[in-house]
Amino acid sequence: MSKLSIYFDVIVPIYNCEAYLERCIRSLLTSGNNCINIILVDDGSTDKSGEIADKYAAIYSNVSVIHKENGGLSSARNAGLTNVKGMYFTFVDPDDWVSENYFTSVAEELNTHEVDILMTPYSRVYSNNKLDTFVFGNKVSIFDEVETRDIVMRRLYGLINSELKHPLTIDNLSTAWAKFYKTAKFSKIKFTAKSKIYSEDLWFNINCFLKATSSEYFNKTKYYYFKENENSIVHTFNADMLSQYKRLYSQMYGYIVEYELDDNFIKALNNRIVVNELSILRNASLSNEPLNKKLKYVNKILNDEIYRTGYKNFGFEYLPSYYSIFYKFCKYKINLPVIFILYLGEKLKKKIK
Repeated sequence: MSKLSIYFDVIVPIYNCEAYLERCIRSLLTSGNNCINIILVDDGSTDKSGEIADKYAAIYSNVSVIHKENGGLSSARNAGLTNVKGMYFTFVDPDDWVSENYFTSVAEELNTHEVDILMTPYSRVYSNNKLDTFVFGNKVSIFDEVETRDIVMRRLYGLINSELKHPLTIDNLSTAWAKFYKTAKFSKIKFTAKSKIYSEDLWFNINCFLKATSSEYFNKTKYYYFKENENSIVHTFNADMLSQYKRLYSQMYGYIVEYELDDNFIKALNNRIVVNELSILRNASLSNEPLNKKLKYVNKILNDEIYRTGYKNFGFEYLPSYYSIFYKFCKYKINLPVIFILYLGEKLKKKIK
């Protein structure tokens, strides 16, 4: 069997990241310069990010820059998708980086197993700590068409049964980065803005895996996800987060009906609705809003009909005890303990970092 010539388009959406951008670009160039085309999309940056991108494009023939008005992450990624030409495309965020030989290792693997989508593990990198994430264990796993839908796509929908022992892993597979997509199949699929469905990566991946006839989890290389600036995002209050998530859930349920997905998808989506309540409550509770406004919004979330329905079919028995206590406070709409637990959890999280 003759070897395939694997070439990747790497889309890097850029917005005001001058402090990290060069680290990212250098990482890409040293991890597979002979098999990648780097598309830097400057989404209306107001710092020196655009100048940095232009500098590298002037030096390297396989680096190009798109300058556009600010439109958000989905808009920037979609602009990059209009320029992909390689056999596969992937995404790298500008404050992240990849391991040595990331692209050459993946190219060698795709020469052996030409799957529609290849996934890699990643590490969450904090100032003083690093947490490895292996979604399907620390081994190579290849999925055929049925397994891609019933195992991988179902996992995107949410957690079921014993998977709920680790509720915070619900979005470990949702990211658009740390994945390689076959261009011929997926380049026409576009991202939907976060302002509409909140989790733009998740919905993009659901649409891709729905069309995929094969996939692979490849553990021999790694993506590094930089989390240094996470706290500044946490304290930005988004009063529309619940309605954005509800639009996403509605679209996910629509696919269950349209494509006749089995009961595991219904169970996974129900569990996602409940588990994601933590993120929505966290956004309100840990924001810099006054306490009376926090309480008002927390009450609105706890009393929403979507949770009254969700908790009727939620598997509390699988949760660790401390999560079970938290979600029971949510179920019975006891707001002050909910806020306190979230505040305490954030303090502990900082210590772990």
